Amino acid sequence: MPFHPSFTELSTTLPATLILADTAAEAAWTRTDDSVLTEQERNYAREFDAEAAATWSAGRVVLRHVLGSHLDQDPGGIEIRLDSAGKPRNDDCEFSVSRSRRLVIVAVCEDPVGLDIEAAPDTAMALEALSLVHPTERSELEALPESELAVTFARLWARKEAFLRALSTGLARDPGMDYVGCGPQPQSPHPDIDIHDLDSGIPAGHVAAIAFNR
Repeated sequence: MPFHPSFTELSTTLPATLILADTAAEAAWTRTDDSVLTEQERNYAREFDAEAAATWSAGRVVLRHVLGSHLDQDPGGIEIRLDSAGKPRNDDCEFSVSRSRRLVIVAVCEDPVGLDIEAAPDTAMALEALSLVHPTERSELEALPESELAVTFARLWARKEAFLRALSTGLARDPGMDYVGCGPQPQSPHPDIDIHDLDSGIPAGHVAAIAFNR
């Protein structure tokens, strides 16, 4: 089944289908049409303030439509459950979803996968977050010119979140435990997990990464 025309399928040579949706532009309808959500999902969204609820709901609407197209099923009838780490799962495919402000990105593939998209923070916020990363990564960041710190931190954090989601722990595992590095290529601390930066099709001001658990 084709993906919704308001979604963009990103070009990649990696073994995954990558779908990007801008919920403030072509996919703005996902913020108001929650007809595919379950009552439990709607109730969960109501726990947030109005803007956060709309953002969360839009992400889940995008996810349901992507899975519906991939599995050729009714988006509203797809079962999405949470595993012990709180990661959403479906028994018929492997997927990962990430949100950053207006953007939602979904990866679907054969192997367990982790995905993250981040907006570059301001420099002050990046400096405050240095204590959260591995000591070697902190040293790498501190050695950078201030003009490069924010975007490099965002890329590092996207790599970390993608890795931890592929590991199925999420941030329940201390992100400072594992070194993934700030260099041109991510370094995986786990022999079965490959980490890749995503560049093609990612909007300006954002960075993204994906990890595969083979």
